[in-house]
Amino acid sequence: MYILSADIGGTKSWLCLYDVDQVDTRKIKIVYEYRYASANFSNFSLLLNDFLQKVKTKTLLGIDLMCLALPGVITQGLCYLTNLDWILDQKQLQKEFSLREVLFLNDFQAAAMGVNYLNEEDYITLNPAKRKKQAITVVTGAGTGLGLAWMDSSQTSFQLFSTEGGHCDFAPVNEQQIELLRFLRRFYDHVSYERILSGEGLVKLYQFFNPDDLASKNVETSIMTQLIHHLATHVDAKWHPQAKAAIDLFVQIYAAYIGNLALLYKPAGGIYIAGGIAIHILPWMQEQQFLTHYLNKGRMRHLAEKTALYLVTNTRLGLQGALHFAIHQYIKNEGFYNDKTTKRTV
Repeated sequence: MYILSADIGGTKSWLCLYDVDQVDTRKIKIVYEYRYASANFSNFSLLLNDFLQKVKTKTLLGIDLMCLALPGVITQGLCYLTNLDWILDQKQLQKEFSLREVLFLNDFQAAAMGVNYLNEEDYITLNPAKRKKQAITVVTGAGTGLGLAWMDSSQTSFQLFSTEGGHCDFAPVNEQQIELLRFLRRFYDHVSYERILSGEGLVKLYQFFNPDDLASKNVETSIMTQLIHHLATHVDAKWHPQAKAAIDLFVQIYAAYIGNLALLYKPAGGIYIAGGIAIHILPWMQEQQFLTHYLNKGRMRHLAEKTALYLVTNTRLGLQGALHFAIHQYIKNEGFYNDKTTKRTV
């Protein structure tokens, strides 16, 4: 069978067509894949049509399932993307493209699903605590926005839960962060963690340290974040201490936020950090200051200490999660199992 899996993002959208063996669903081949700049399309249908036209030049295969990992709240088959002006309708897409079935799930639900299929080389251990396989696992990550989902695999079946936890109120922990909150309130009525832990948030942190830099207010966010990273990591850094300070503060707040998740969920299965930003600032994420702020939970420090913490380096996490979610739904709906196919269901 042929499954189209897609990881849709506010900045980039990654589509991949797979050939999956119906008898042994572990046998998977990539037929064709392509990555798009999401902003180049006014809606998802135009992007999907472009992808299908490209596929037709490679193969005439029909698609059995399409599973989309989406950055937004999904309600009754509708999804309004948080950081992209798109509205996706499950039934409309199924009809418009003559697809047998269309599945929607939150992008971080897909990431949580994808965690089950990671190899050791796909992540870096930041806090080497012992983890349980059948337990609660949390996945979060900063990119265009700040995603959060969790998975409960404590029983014979597992469940995926999406959240909008990235929009929780930002909680400053020292005088500098209190000043940052005052600064951000000039721009936003509600200052959430996502206002800081995202590409746009990193730019705002740079402006916090360098308020007279008018150029940063007129440059596209993706370009500005790359510039901040360049200034902080190259020889220019000594002349641009504001860029390094911005990333330092970003990492401190990121760590404190992730430490909060250890207390909220008590995830014996660990916390996985996904999203594009963590990979790009990997040296900072591996510094002691990250663990110091992650563990700074007062009387509850021990909960953070005993929670395993990983940084995912495999960029296909969401794509693979959407694929395997589709496979599991297929197995569930068909009532089909064999000794080579996992019997755990979503």
